[in-house]
Amino acid sequence: MRRYAAARVVQRTYSTPHDPGFACLASGAFYEADMARKNIMRDKWYADKRDLVKWGGIMHLLNENLGIKKVIQVAYYRKDNWPKINFNGSEIQIPQEVLKHFRDIKLIKSLDTRIEVFDQIFEHNARQQYTDDVCKMLSKIQDKKIVFLDPDTGLEPRECGGGAEHIKRKEVKQIFGSLNSGDFLVFYQHKFRSSKWDEIRLSELAKACDISRSKIKTWKANEIANDVIFFFAEKEN
Repeated sequence: MRRYAAARVVQRTYSTPHDPGFACLASGAFYEADMARKNIMRDKWYADKRDLVKWGGIMHLLNENLGIKKVIQVAYYRKDNWPKINFNGSEIQIPQEVLKHFRDIKLIKSLDTRIEVFDQIFEHNARQQYTDDVCKMLSKIQDKKIVFLDPDTGLEPRECGGGAEHIKRKEVKQIFGSLNSGDFLVFYQHKFRSSKWDEIRLSELAKACDISRSKIKTWKANEIANDVIFFFAEKEN
């Protein structure tokens, strides 16, 4: 999953050394930011800001007095082989307790006892079996629920058919078809190169679910993360 991949380090260049929390490169020398001595880590730089939008919306939907009892996150989880750390010239493994703290997808369950995670390993060459297993798991849950499909990128592009980071339309159709009346499907979609990327994927998702566009609602927070949107729709009779 994207959210459990290696953290990206961004190098930034400034003409002045006054950007809190960053070492600034200016006039050929490194300057320590004024605020670094006081507060190196700001909360908006900790973890992934998209998670705030993701789980903020899910928790709002969960608490909307709609009778929802569970949230099932279908994680499309793929394991990473983490590179070693060069520690003073020696190669060392990242300690398991560190990986568990920052990259354990099940930790989200501590947010609310109603959250469950489908953490079966996802393999691109066995994706039909994965989808079948998702539907089998969902069929055993009769409580009203949110089923959150959380791929790396979103719906497969029509141009190339997608890869391991996408969900295929036929898979969305199968999963949505397995839901009970009153259940909600929530779908993660990442931005792609089109000014109408969100409208394009909304229409394609509606077609995959065999429902009208008006039945699909959205949430987003452009001031937090302007490259993601979340679609959701209630399954009707």
